[in-house]
Amino acid sequence: MNSKWKCAWLFKQVRGGKIIWQDKIHNLLVTEGNKAITDVFLRANDALYFLNTDFYVGFYRGSISKSTVLATIPGEPSGNGYSRTVIERSNVGFPTIELDDDGDWRVVSKEVTITATGGSIGPIDGGFLGTSSDNAGSLIGVVATSVQRTILSGDSMIIQLKAKIQ
Repeated sequence: MNSKWKCAWLFKQVRGGKIIWQDKIHNLLVTEGNKAITDVFLRANDALYFLNTDFYVGFYRGSISKSTVLATIPGEPSGNGYSRTVIERSNVGFPTIELDDDGDWRVVSKEVTITATGGSIGPIDGGFLGTSSDNAGSLIGVVATSVQRTILSGDSMIIQLKAKIQ
């Protein structure tokens, strides 16, 4: 049997309380993330990958690949309300554990919201999941949205992850 990490990202862009765009995209597990998951689970080497115990979600603009690492994330936005947003590595950040339609266990993250204030965020080409709020941690996975998006001032982007090992 061949096990694989599967992570679906749900994006919703909200303006004036209404969803103006949404997308569901499957994660690319980068090489660094594959190593981290294996090393943490099978060898208890959490400290090598987590400066603290949390995950962080962020945005990028440009191209990504399996060899991308946190230090080489292209075009990460700055300002206007943007910062990497924490998803706690616990039942707070992933409050739901459930059997999915395939009979596999998965965890569902809380919804995290990034709101543009004082100007736009982006354009962005996708999102990433890492283990630090700076480049000192590890990149776990990345997704490319189906279209490039700009989060206009006052808009929010809501992100939720559904992850499992299948």
